[in-house]
Amino acid sequence: MTNSSSVLKRFTLLVAVLGVCACSTSAARRSIDQEQDRAADRAELLELNERLAQSQIVDRDPAFIQAVAADQFRVLAPGGLIENKEQAIAGISAWNATSVTLTGTDVIFYGSVAVVMGRMDIDGEMKPVGRWGPLKYMSTWVREGNEWKVLSRSLTPCLDKLLELGRC
Repeated sequence: MTNSSSVLKRFTLLVAVLGVCACSTSAARRSIDQEQDRAADRAELLELNERLAQSQIVDRDPAFIQAVAADQFRVLAPGGLIENKEQAIAGISAWNATSVTLTGTDVIFYGSVAVVMGRMDIDGEMKPVGRWGPLKYMSTWVREGNEWKVLSRSLTPCLDKLLELGRC
């Protein structure tokens, strides 16, 4: 093998290695960017979720849910009642609560859909039902352009036995 042929092979190998490194670095950068985007989405969803509970139950202000709920919004309320967006907004006036606390909140993603779930404790009551014990809730959020919209929400009262066992 001639000296120039050997140099050419080494140069070709070096260019190939640099190309692989550049592709790996680009893929790693995309992965880091996606993780940062998910972290930002998670923080935004946690804030939206908190504001939704506060505005509905304590503030009894329909403006926030009107803005953040998708037109097809549905809520599965305790007792099995399914309400659409207008019914859920009308029900806000039935609350008489001083605080709502969300704990154990988790967010999972699937493409442009996110599910936010956790426990809700309400200090107050809802007419005509009365006081609610702790509830588990699950909300489905969908990304529309640059905004998250809540598509559905379900609220399930914790059973006494599960509370005793520390599972709710």
